[in-house]
Amino acid sequence: MTEKKKSAAEATEKVMTKYDKKVQRRKEEAEKEKKRKIRSRIITVVVAVLLVAFIAYFPIRRYIANNGTYIKVGDHKVNEIEFNYYYNSSLNQFINENGVMVYFMGFDPDGDLSEQQYSEYMTYDEYFQYQAMSALLEERTLVKQGENTGFEYNTDEDYQEFVTSLKAAAASYGVTLKTYVEKMYGRFATLSNLEQILRDSFYAAEYYEHLAASIEPTDDEINEYYELYKANYDSVDFKMISVAAEIPEGESTKDAEGNTVIADPTEEQIAEAMEAAKEEAEDKLKVIDSEGSLNENVKAAYASTLYADWLFDSARKAGDTTVVADETNHMYYVLQFEDRYLDETKAVNVRVIMTTTDKNETIMDEWKSTGANENAFALLAEKYSEDTYSNENGGLYEDLAASTISSELAEWMTDEARQPGDVTTIAATDGNFYALYYVGEGRPEWMASIESTLRSGSMETFITSLISQNEVVDEKNRLTYDEAIAAEQAAQTAE
Repeated sequence: MTEKKKSAAEATEKVMTKYDKKVQRRKEEAEKEKKRKIRSRIITVVVAVLLVAFIAYFPIRRYIANNGTYIKVGDHKVNEIEFNYYYNSSLNQFINENGVMVYFMGFDPDGDLSEQQYSEYMTYDEYFQYQAMSALLEERTLVKQGENTGFEYNTDEDYQEFVTSLKAAAASYGVTLKTYVEKMYGRFATLSNLEQILRDSFYAAEYYEHLAASIEPTDDEINEYYELYKANYDSVDFKMISVAAEIPEGESTKDAEGNTVIADPTEEQIAEAMEAAKEEAEDKLKVIDSEGSLNENVKAAYASTLYADWLFDSARKAGDTTVVADETNHMYYVLQFEDRYLDETKAVNVRVIMTTTDKNETIMDEWKSTGANENAFALLAEKYSEDTYSNENGGLYEDLAASTISSELAEWMTDEARQPGDVTTIAATDGNFYALYYVGEGRPEWMASIESTLRSGSMETFITSLISQNEVVDEKNRLTYDEAIAAEQAAQTAE
């Protein structure tokens, strides 16, 4: 199930970067000798001033970070702590999504990000600047627009849940909440000075959903979009035979210690093997109809890029054949086109109660004792479900595509015998527990998919138009990502 209010809530799930506790201790050596009294007095005064400056540095920096203007977004003054929150949230998300692979990507989270290249024209520091500003611009725009239109939303519950999750995360790492928050969201970040930032984030997410729910594409708009992008939604059936090239081993030699070392095959050997495989593949064209393995209901997104264009060519007709080379894997594919069509499989409408501990028996007993109907189930979803996407809406999912959920849930929902009002409980392999109430069939999955695409497109256009009204003021030139983007665009134009 998807989650709501991602901007803030996802951060608690992020993997914490290597924690390196460093404490600076500076000691001044006592002077062994005093020369002249006046000289000694001067030295004492200077040292005292330096010590006061050193001690006062962090409170001053903290004050500036809290109260100074780092950049401006429209009429909103962004302090350093707020910018760092978005920057570090982007960094944490990147690490979480890529895991240990970040190190194979040449990315060192603890190193100087301005010295590490994300792309030819952009450093990782500039990349996270860009991600931070994208999120900051969108959320500030939504907050302002929501307030201007009188949209109201109480963020207390969201905030308290987030604080609870932060405390749990800090405990799991064996650090204090204060230390965890600062490590996750940047120097000088505290729960206190992040509170309004977090509440604004929750408010913006809820207002976004409020706006998105108000967009209802018509069936005519959906069908028009389908006609423009049929290949993205159609399915094909085809037969295929794979023919692998039989590439010989390279020459064997002995190393200095007498071990046998087999060399890689030469380019000539590979070319000869591929030519033989091509001849065999062309012979297979004669038997593809009887010996080919049938692949059914394959969409373009899941077909190999080597032959997807051929399969989904509008000129394709039943019985068409071809041979396609796979140079990377040293193979040939023999294909026969069978059919192309629009899969009319229906999505489902279902109510879901998801819990992380097994409460299914309690939920079912309470459901039976409170009416054993859909309304009773909806009330229990609001009471028990930990699925933040649907628990405020009686656990309701409309036009849910079976292809987007786990097979255990999909199998029950799409059973031909399924009837409105059916209920079940499932202890899923994802470690969660589900109580399900089947409401009924939805629209065809392709229509639901296009509706979601149109809604997202409308929201993107709307928000982009609002964002364009907000000028970013960076008087001290702290942000450099726009220069990197301009350089990349210039290079692309030149090409």
